[in-house]
Amino acid sequence: MELTGLNAYMVQVRELVDAKGFSSDEAQIWQMLALIHTEVSEAADAYKKGRSYDEVGTELADAIIRILHLCSALGVDIEALFQAKMAKNWQRPYRYNLVRGG
Repeated sequence: MELTGLNAYMVQVRELVDAKGFSSDEAQIWQMLALIHTEVSEAADAYKKGRSYDEVGTELADAIIRILHLCSALGVDIEALFQAKMAKNWQRPYRYNLVRGG
């Protein structure tokens, strides 16, 4: 795994969470997923309450940190996965062929 892009941030997050005593054990994956959800909910709540975009963004940054923590626990190459997913999404049709909604 190359330590560039998102992988480099993932390593930084892992160093932080390890230093602060948070578990990256596989048994905690359910908790990591729940904490990601919590941070996204906090961003939605901040937006709903008319808080500044910086405050909303801070909650989204927390969600990114939580996601990178989970990725480190799973041992995935998040940079490669992100790049592959972006390449696939660029091949999708305009608005992903929505028929209704959106």
